[in-house]
Amino acid sequence: MKLSESSNLRALLEALGTPAPAEASAGEVQDALAASLQAAIDAGGRWDDLWLVWSTLRGELPTEEELVVFQRNATLNGAGEALRGLGERADSSIFGLSAEVEILTDAIVIDVHNTSSTRVMSGIQRVVRETVGLWAHEHEVVLVAWTESRKGLRRLTPREEARMRGDDEEAIVSLAPARERIVIPNGGRVFVPELSADSERAERFLALGEFASSKLAFIGYDCVPLTSGETAAGAMAAHFPLYLDAVAYADRVAAISQSTADEFDAWKKMLPSSGRTGPDVRTVFLGGDSAAPSDVDLAAVKAELELSDLPVVLVVGSHEPRKNHLSVLQAARALWTRGEQFQLVMIGAGSWNSAPFDQLSQHLQDEGWPLTVLSNASDHILGASYRLAAVSIFTSFHEGFGLPIVESLRAGTPVIASDLGSMAEIAAHYGGVIGVDPHSDEALEAALHSVLTDPRVLEGKKRDLAGNDYRSWKSYADEVWEYFTA
Repeated sequence: MKLSESSNLRALLEALGTPAPAEASAGEVQDALAASLQAAIDAGGRWDDLWLVWSTLRGELPTEEELVVFQRNATLNGAGEALRGLGERADSSIFGLSAEVEILTDAIVIDVHNTSSTRVMSGIQRVVRETVGLWAHEHEVVLVAWTESRKGLRRLTPREEARMRGDDEEAIVSLAPARERIVIPNGGRVFVPELSADSERAERFLALGEFASSKLAFIGYDCVPLTSGETAAGAMAAHFPLYLDAVAYADRVAAISQSTADEFDAWKKMLPSSGRTGPDVRTVFLGGDSAAPSDVDLAAVKAELELSDLPVVLVVGSHEPRKNHLSVLQAARALWTRGEQFQLVMIGAGSWNSAPFDQLSQHLQDEGWPLTVLSNASDHILGASYRLAAVSIFTSFHEGFGLPIVESLRAGTPVIASDLGSMAEIAAHYGGVIGVDPHSDEALEAALHSVLTDPRVLEGKKRDLAGNDYRSWKSYADEVWEYFTA
């Protein structure tokens, strides 16, 4: 094996507690590493040491199977043979090593792979941007994404870093460092605020949680692929069990609602049959916010969306079946046919199995009904739309939280929302919500009819929401930080 740069080997030996003398040659450093690894094996196999050695010398994170093979090779054939069996470092080529490997001891490492790569703002990505952005400004953290192979953690590029910290990414001239900087956590903590359900990440987080000395913590969004599998995309449903396997080795899960915490606690009850106990789970109720546009901004967005003076009914969310948008379209068509006057605005990206929504919405537009469908709206447009609406609708079949409900209420706009799960929790926390059975088209139609035809309904709900004491993103971020670092 062509061992990594001498400085990496010295850093590894120091992390293992057996630093090499300053005057030691490269060969002596390699011998010292083999001796240190052999000592760990002879002492019963310190799995955290094995994980650190494998990760540093390979320049990527191992799966459970890869680390077990490494341990068995070292036990049966000796540390020297096991080290040789690792082969070349992952970034090795005929041109040499393309990355720098750094061991981060006792650091707080935060995986923001998905969110740092895009400006798109889904519900999860909003939570990550708001929360991690606050952490990055107030604490010493290292933000990371995954390498192209999804096998190793790397530091963010300058532009990704600016995007996560809320700085002007367009002002960043350098797109990436000359060499990728691979990160190997040693002790400390690793936070996963995203839904890291893709198998490459999940199986490496599993091994990190099981073997490494770092403590692993997740924000738990929901268990929809388990509890409402028929509403989940095939790929997500297939990958989600492996994600839960990784979570099983975590130290903590901050669930975004009590409903979500109940799901994770129920899942934990299955783990003892495989000899695991699972993480500590705590509810940390989400914060939320909504931009406050000026009158000029409101007028501009009204013109951009071609809104008339009709009451605006707003729906925010992707168009996957779980969001129940077909029911909204059905209720709107029934009311339009009966002569009621309003404009329906639906803001959200397409998603898996959204073709039925696309077809019905296009059909209604072709018939001339006042329906606007907008994808990938900016925060500017979204914030103004909440304030221009008379009422918003969020009648999902199953949610970990339901952030658009809070965003609408904070904008002063009442919400027709599902009366179950986390959405009922929000209604219990905040006034201004009209609860309906999401499985009943008639219930949604009746609720929307009452809002549009009886001014007293909206007036009463607006009085209710005026007394709300909303949780800020800072309050949420502070509580999660305190929980994860306790």
